[in-house]
Amino acid sequence: MNDEQSLDFLKDKANTLEKEVRDNDFHIERWARALANGEDPGRVIEGLQDYHNRQLGLMFELGKTEAKIEDLENRIREQTDHEREQTLAQDFAEGQPIAQEDYLDWIQPTLEAPVPAEERPQEERHPHYEGEDRMLQEMHREDREPEDYLDWWKR
Repeated sequence: MNDEQSLDFLKDKANTLEKEVRDNDFHIERWARALANGEDPGRVIEGLQDYHNRQLGLMFELGKTEAKIEDLENRIREQTDHEREQTLAQDFAEGQPIAQEDYLDWIQPTLEAPVPAEERPQEERHPHYEGEDRMLQEMHREDREPEDYLDWWKR
């Protein structure tokens, strides 16, 4: 069963439930008139409760069915829209020429050109870094550890 058939089935079910709700309303009114006419209150209230409970169940089923109908209608509409969008996209893609050139070719010479020295970022180092660099060079003479130096122990 496809979505269209499911939708028709659910709409028929909703119509049947609505008819049952109207019939139930008629029975509830009949019991209310019977109470007004002076029939046995216990029996009438019991009948009213039965039909009221049945009415609640029917309304619940009707609400669920209408929610399913709404979901199914949305799904059918989305499928239709999706198919239409795909068709339009294919028509658009077929009508577009294939690009033979790169649209960023104009920027390539600028990227490949050398940066002038005055435009290069200059590192501004604090003077105490120079002392640290000298100390590190002194400590690691010829890739040896400071303990291996012959002059590390001076008095």
